[in-house]
Amino acid sequence: MPARPRIPDPRKGALEKFAFDLRQLGVGKVAVSWIAAQEDTEVSRPALYAALSGTRLPMGMTVSTLLRWWAGNPDEENADVRSRDRIWGWIPRLPVGSDAHTQANEWKQRYLRLSRVESKRRSARDRSWKPTPPVQIDTPREQHLLIEQIKDLIERTGLSQDMWLVFGPETLRIERYLSGRVIPNYYWTYQIVLHCAGFIPGLYQEEETDRLDVAADIARRARVRERRSARNASPARLRRS
Repeated sequence: MPARPRIPDPRKGALEKFAFDLRQLGVGKVAVSWIAAQEDTEVSRPALYAALSGTRLPMGMTVSTLLRWWAGNPDEENADVRSRDRIWGWIPRLPVGSDAHTQANEWKQRYLRLSRVESKRRSARDRSWKPTPPVQIDTPREQHLLIEQIKDLIERTGLSQDMWLVFGPETLRIERYLSGRVIPNYYWTYQIVLHCAGFIPGLYQEEETDRLDVAADIARRARVRERRSARNASPARLRRS
């Protein structure tokens, strides 16, 4: 990820406006590279930069990490205040009524509203999708690479032969991904990493999720490409497949 990520256009929608405003919030504040280098930062530098591009909704931990330094004030946090919220738990540690506390809460609520809007938009897009006649294709090379990445992550847990200990009732779903029958969506790439993280000390969840999400997107595009090629093939070739 370059040090100068794509500048979002706030006129193109709520997602790009959020990313644009977040970039503006950070003007004159500590740099993204500095935030990424802090010991308590759990998000990778590429993921932090990606949150400022407006290309897709970043994960809550990514946005929270930037807001902690740009909207909040770590120097004002009271370490004695405990919170079970791993993502936003730093906000209650700020002095109640302070500018930092107020601004941090406002940004948190804005992000949560945007998350709901994006979720509804994706659901509407999924409902409007119309299936095309099925064709038989081989699993593309790009999907094989995704499967290998998932397998590698599972093997790092040390429980690849006992996947049910990692995924519980979702084991059958994960086996479908490994078989190549289904490609996980963004939610399930996150869930795969989340389940494995409990067995892999020091795993950078955000970075792993982004890596799987990119691989899954490439695999989906590859399947679209292969299906298009199959549909454009001659009837004789389709019969042979």
